[in-house]
Amino acid sequence: MKTLILDVKFDESYFERVIHHEVFHIINDSYKEIFDQKIWTNFNVEEFKYAKCSTCTDKLGLDTYSNTSGFFTEYSKSTASEDMAEVFSHLMTGSDLKNIDPILEQKNTIYKNKPIEN
Repeated sequence: MKTLILDVKFDESYFERVIHHEVFHIINDSYKEIFDQKIWTNFNVEEFKYAKCSTCTDKLGLDTYSNTSGFFTEYSKSTASEDMAEVFSHLMTGSDLKNIDPILEQKNTIYKNKPIEN
């Protein structure tokens, strides 16, 4: 995929994060081997399970949690791919990462240690 379509009725408070979120999906679609969803899922507590698809859940909130517990937003809990995109978008927009939990610390290291080679 190389096309990004934006809804003109967007919520300005999330705009920058949403752009980075969607750009991550484009990157992820091109480099599936780099972003292993099984490894990502194993970062979460054992009892946690993602939904089968992002439209198969009512977890749609985009507000950033003050108590992260492994997830930046409610939407992060929908699927591993959406969780990856939410973490990426928070990293790219300079979110305060000083008080995040150990699970998110592990998730963040995925991006810091994954160079993309041509």
